[in-house]
Amino acid sequence: MKSLVSVRKSSEYELAGLKEIVNNCMEDLGGLKSMINRSDKVLLKPNLLRSSNPGQAIVTHPTFVEAVAELLVDHGAQLSLGDSPPLGNLARVLSKSGYDNFMKRLNVKPCPFIRKRSLDCLNSRLFRRLELAEEVFEFDKVVNLPKIKTHSQMGLTLAVKNLFGTVIGTDKASWHLRAGKNIDSFATVLVQIYEQISPVVSIVDGVFGMEGNGPNSGKPRRIGIVAAGQDAVALDSVIASLLDFPVDLVKTCVVGSDLGLGVADPEGIAVVGDELGGFPITDFERPKSMTMSWNLSYWNPFRRFLENHVITKPAIDASICKSCGICMNHCPPGAIKSKNGMMKIDTRVCISCFCCHELCDNDAVMIVEPYLGKLLSKVSR
Repeated sequence: MKSLVSVRKSSEYELAGLKEIVNNCMEDLGGLKSMINRSDKVLLKPNLLRSSNPGQAIVTHPTFVEAVAELLVDHGAQLSLGDSPPLGNLARVLSKSGYDNFMKRLNVKPCPFIRKRSLDCLNSRLFRRLELAEEVFEFDKVVNLPKIKTHSQMGLTLAVKNLFGTVIGTDKASWHLRAGKNIDSFATVLVQIYEQISPVVSIVDGVFGMEGNGPNSGKPRRIGIVAAGQDAVALDSVIASLLDFPVDLVKTCVVGSDLGLGVADPEGIAVVGDELGGFPITDFERPKSMTMSWNLSYWNPFRRFLENHVITKPAIDASICKSCGICMNHCPPGAIKSKNGMMKIDTRVCISCFCCHELCDNDAVMIVEPYLGKLLSKVSR
């Protein structure tokens, strides 16, 4: 049987319209009754990277989450909403991002991720043990609510990547460090987290998304869709195709398919919902950092040349940098140091995880693509 993905058109963040569209997506997938029982304790997991105005397209839009929450409350579910933002506590991020009013109205309880649970993985998995938020496993069901955004390391952050938020606080940096420069390795971490969480459904906010150098400082762009699926790998694969991203560049789709946790091949996916015009979006801007991906071993004799002249790196704009130290304190390999009151990146130590770019509230961390990298990127397209 093919994996089912629903894609519906939605051009605005209007509550009643979004609620109907989300309900139509659920009906496409067999209806809420087939996924969630009345009185189930349900955890909503949006993308809450940091406090931001919803119009910046950094977080899952509060009206989108409100529409999903209303639908589930009408169904009889008991709702909580959780995440572990890399910076700032959950209460502050919720308040600054416009979530407070609807959560109070619908009695959606905030659920900060604080406690850890150690989980043993299958012996065949690359990583034998994960530590994820204990709170997630206290619910009957998890509803995954990602935002369509580009991602400077992984290309796109969609349904599978959104569950990285169940890793608590600074543990996220340690996973970046363990995976190093190997994108496949980090994709495997993300897929194994997806396997452990196993959300009952993922519903993607694609009304407005982010293009360019996401997930923090890219550009908002109207995409005009809501998409949903119980197979997050298939869902991500469909969205990638709609954005004209080669699916083999979305490594979570590749790894998820290889591990038998979802379908990435279009031949194995049934897309239902609205007739879509204007797709794929051929001018959707990709992150500069994904132009070349090498996954080179440390002994490779060409590595240093490639890192200096081909591979995209972060750089700090001294004219914008406030020297707050957030990038330095959260850099997984410790590549950022304060020198003469300014933040400096040691590119020899940098693993190109772009955590600094992701966490900088001042947009002081640039993504620099060497000339040769630009040239090779054009040739390879």
